[in-house]
This record gives sequence, structure tokens and C-alpha cells, in this order.
Amino acid sequence: MLRYCGPFVFLGFIPLFFYGIGPGATFATVVLLLIAQIGVEIFSARGEVAPASGSYGFRALVFLYIPLQLILIGWAILATPAMSPAGFAVLVLSVGVTTGVFGMLTAHEAVHSGDPLEEIFGTAMLSGMIYRHFRIAHIHGHHRWAATEKDAATARLGEGFYHFLIRTVIGQFCEALVFERRRCAVRRLSLWRNRILRDAALMALLFVAIVFFAGWRGALFFLLQSAVAITVLELFNYIAHYGLVRGIDANGRPEALRDSHSWNSSNILANRLIFNMGRHSSHHQKPTAPYQSLRHFAPAPELPAGYAGSILLALAPPLWRLVMDTKVRRLRAMPA
Repeated sequence: MLRYCGPFVFLGFIPLFFYGIGPGATFATVVLLLIAQIGVEIFSARGEVAPASGSYGFRALVFLYIPLQLILIGWAILATPAMSPAGFAVLVLSVGVTTGVFGMLTAHEAVHSGDPLEEIFGTAMLSGMIYRHFRIAHIHGHHRWAATEKDAATARLGEGFYHFLIRTVIGQFCEALVFERRRCAVRRLSLWRNRILRDAALMALLFVAIVFFAGWRGALFFLLQSAVAITVLELFNYIAHYGLVRGIDANGRPEALRDSHSWNSSNILANRLIFNMGRHSSHHQKPTAPYQSLRHFAPAPELPAGYAGSILLALAPPLWRLVMDTKVRRLRAMPA
């Protein structure tokens, strides 16, 4: 269990360095930690290890991390009145990155678990980045249509990240809205049972509460750190299936998801820091499987610099395409 505690280090450094050394050191520390993550992804050992056994300790990490991340967001919001512009900007980036990486990973794990209590925790974490509809679009849209043109969260070959970001944010919201309309119509549920409408009402109340307790500066901080977090999340989505396409059967339905439909990272140590999300093919084959039991399959497509390095590469679309488009075309040319 302790092998997966790396995210807590990132989280703890932010208030510790902010008060102990200052805003500049806080941002520098987060950057250095991310650079260290990239170094780990590139240079440390790759391969497979036996899936961990047991579950209570591993689930405890998810339950523990989410409230700590929400507390960090709350602390930063309430601290905004006394912040300098530099401190404000540093915390937007630092808190937003941890929300988008580790907060999102734990929220993702929780909403997939099938456990009602974990789903509540996961949805609460999504509230901390104004992205509650993700739990609907991801489970009922992405996991059904991944690596097809019907999936708003799958990046097309040749599509730059910034174009993808606009398309996927709008597309996932529309997917969730359509799904909820159909669900409510089939079950003959009242308008208030539509989760998208309830989410909008709850987020409006949260925003009003933030304005009341922390003023407009606190509300601006919440919006900006959410924007950073959403961008980081969608960078994950962008690289996870870039250019990969499932075949269509005789009935016009996509083939079953295979190892070859997700980009992976087989770096053993780096996967400890991202709750095994580098084993993405395994997650898509068994979406409810807990993170510690995910496996790496040797034939699965491998990202050139792990998840952290590939995310940075995706921020420069010409470089990303130079590296990745050739890899995608080679995969498409391989026999199924």
C-alpha cells in the first residue's frame, strides 16, 4: 500500500513550502517533482510485477487522498485575500496540477469502483474541479466508444491537443446530457432526477458559498485552478488513445477493446505515482478492477516517454505529431 503514497508528497509540499519558503519555492518544487517524475518514467525499470493482493489498505488511500485534496483547495481559496499576485498565480498552477493529476486519478478510481460510498467521494472530488459530469460521460460514453469517432475523449490522428481540448470538453458534456435525458425518459423520472441539472444547481450553490466566504478573488481562484485541473485531465485523455482506432464488424459495431487500443507505460516505479494508470489497456478491459490489480500486457502500445513526459510533449503539437504519428501509422499497418 505504501508504494502508492507518492501523491501525498506532492500534496503536502504545497502548503509547507508556501508558508516555509515562499511562493517561488512552492512553484519550483512542484516543477522539480514533475521533472523527477519524467526522469523516473524514462530511466527506471520497465516490465511487469505481480498484481498486489488485498484491498482495504489500497482503498484507504483513495478515501484519504480525496478529502485532503479538497481541504487543500479550500485552504487556498480562503487564503486568497492575503496573497500577492505571484502567490495567487503559483497556487493556481500548483493546486490545479495536483487536482488534475492525483485528485482526478483518485476520483476516477472511486467512480469506477461500484461502491456507493466511493462514488460519493469521487463525485465530491469532481466538484472540486467543476467537472461532475465526467462520471457520466466517462463511464457511459468513453468506456463504450473509446478509440472510435463516437468518443469525444479519443484524440484523432493528426489532431493537436488544443483543438482536442475544446472538442472534448464540449463533447463530453453533451454526451452526459444526452445520456441523462435518455435515462430519465426511459425510467420516467422527474426533471430534478436529471444529474446534469442537479450538478449545475449544486455547483451554483458552491460558487455562491465561495463568494460569500472568500469573495470574488476566492471564486476566481476556484475557477482558474479548475481550468488547470481540467486541462491536465484532458491531457491524460489526449495521449491515452491518440490515433488508435477499433475496427467495425459486419453489423456496424466496433470490435471489442483490445490491448492495442490504448497507449500504455510499463514503467514500474512511475506507475506507483499515478495509481497504475499507465496500465491503461488493462483498465479498459476490466474497468471496475482496482488500481493495484491492473497489469501490463507486453504487446500493448507504449508511450515514448511515459505519461508525464508524453503530456509535456503533447503541449507542443508539432513535436507530438513528429514522434507519435509515425508510431500510430506503424500500429495501423500491423495485422490484427
